[in-house]
Amino acid sequence: MTLNKNTILACFLVISFILLSACSSEESATSTEPEIKPTMHWIGHASVKIKTSEGKVIYIDPWFGESSNYSEPADMVLISHFHFDHSDIKKVTLKEDTTIITPSYDFSEYAVDSDLPGQNASISGITVSAVAAYNDNHSKESSTGYVLEFDGIRLYHAGDTGKIDEMNLLSDKNITYALLGIDGNYNNMNPEEATEAASMINAQMNIPIHTGAPGVYNEEHVNRFIAENKLVLKEGELIELELDPQ
Repeated sequence: MTLNKNTILACFLVISFILLSACSSEESATSTEPEIKPTMHWIGHASVKIKTSEGKVIYIDPWFGESSNYSEPADMVLISHFHFDHSDIKKVTLKEDTTIITPSYDFSEYAVDSDLPGQNASISGITVSAVAAYNDNHSKESSTGYVLEFDGIRLYHAGDTGKIDEMNLLSDKNITYALLGIDGNYNNMNPEEATEAASMINAQMNIPIHTGAPGVYNEEHVNRFIAENKLVLKEGELIELELDPQ
């Protein structure tokens, strides 16, 4: 079979188009937008803002700071207990469908199986586990801690609590970040007790929060907290959350 010049030219153009398309597709695959890292903003005291890689905004124990710290609309608000310095929901910008979780929240509608202790639910793609948190001034019924699981990270916010046996249940749960109160007021953990609690929990990173009386950053308490893998933040500091932060 004899091919004329027009046929040969047409074949050449088709092959060139296929090769160029393949190169373009490969470039597109390797030049995607950078992955958005999840972040944690320690607003101050026990107040924390988390933003996941999907842009979900979570506030825990809102109180510290101005309303501007809570201006980004919340997908979820977690309240460990209703003392004034943990539960100023009025500061938070809410959406129509913001999920507000408190110690009395009914997890049953969203309940999921999990290896985490306590009540577990999957809400907006985030696994929330309500875990024990109590002492003589915070009853088991009215107070809770939380473990949040998102982007492969497990973050534990202890709430107001003493050093309790239930913290041992977290020791093999691959907690990435543990946020531990160390103020020692109202039977909460003092720095030494929080250091012992950190050993029980076995998190990759231990962050002291709720360091002093409401609104007070107590540097002495922070210095006395000598847990391994201690990460000290200043009030208002924002960090990127890593799967392996050590």
